[in-house]
Amino acid sequence: MLRNTVLALLATAEATQAFTLKKTYDSSNFLDSFDFRDRAYYDALDPSYGGDPTHGSVNYLSRSQAVSSGIVNVNNGKIRLGVDSTNKAPLLGSSKTRHGRNSVRVESKESYSSGILIADIEHMPGTACGVWPSYWSYNFEEDPVGEIDIIEGINANQEANVVSLHTCGACVFNHPGGLDPRPQCNNGGTESKWCEDGTNYDGCGNTMPVGSYGKPFNTNQGGVYATWLTTEALKIYWFPRSKIPSDITSGNPNPSNWGSPATSQFVNANGNCDVGKYFKKQTIIFNTAFCGDNIDQGLWDQECKASTGYATCDAYVTDKPEAFKDSYWTIRSIKLYQVAFLSPLISELSKAKMRW
Repeated sequence: MLRNTVLALLATAEATQAFTLKKTYDSSNFLDSFDFRDRAYYDALDPSYGGDPTHGSVNYLSRSQAVSSGIVNVNNGKIRLGVDSTNKAPLLGSSKTRHGRNSVRVESKESYSSGILIADIEHMPGTACGVWPSYWSYNFEEDPVGEIDIIEGINANQEANVVSLHTCGACVFNHPGGLDPRPQCNNGGTESKWCEDGTNYDGCGNTMPVGSYGKPFNTNQGGVYATWLTTEALKIYWFPRSKIPSDITSGNPNPSNWGSPATSQFVNANGNCDVGKYFKKQTIIFNTAFCGDNIDQGLWDQECKASTGYATCDAYVTDKPEAFKDSYWTIRSIKLYQVAFLSPLISELSKAKMRW
């Protein structure tokens, strides 16, 4: 009898779960809660990076440098993470072959493996040729490699966000939803080398609706990205500012009210992938890069050469600081909610034991 009661309680736990607020990042603590990864950090990690692991025309600043230069500030209860839009970018590094526009890359000091991560973002940098902004997360312990690109895009004309997951090992999701679905997450390289020799750079994922990125995102004052992570599924929801669910604004998130399916959904049952294995210990990251691995010469020629009048991405980023005056993040808050049904469940189990 007790066994049947336990199974019944466990079966209904998913449906009856509530979420409690575990962590808030906002204007009161954001700068203290994130590490600023600067050029010196990456030079010490691997000199071949040239100050940026994605080989971009960027110069990441320390916290003190970013604040004193004015590209990072906290004002009116909001966090602004910007770039230098005033000065031409100098040549950097011993090779002097690549310029670096001042920017920031911040990583949360704490990681998470489950829960709903709700990011309220008012403005993002995706409005210029050469810019490559990302809001993402990564397991830096790489046990195994697991990356979630929640917001990502390049250049000036993108208006729909591209969600991507990356693993170093077998991981396929057959029905990720959205437009342009990509099922294969595995980078395809050697696991002992963390797949750095792989070639599936796009990973798995999909494209969200128009308005979830770039100029229309900013025109409408952004909105909320909610990332719901369990051991069985990873779901990402996008809500424009005017359509944020009341349960989110009230601080009582309830995904059952958000509609189905999610804007992007990656479920164990829809393929061959263990979400709990690959997407754990996630560190939250915001950065704004320029050029680099994701904007090769072919893409520059196709999307930006004619409109900018510059033959290369690096040359444009160097010479046109004013082009990046809108290349900044404005973050209202990031909140992590986690399941709160455990204590009531224990209470019910205790009562069941007494009845038995």
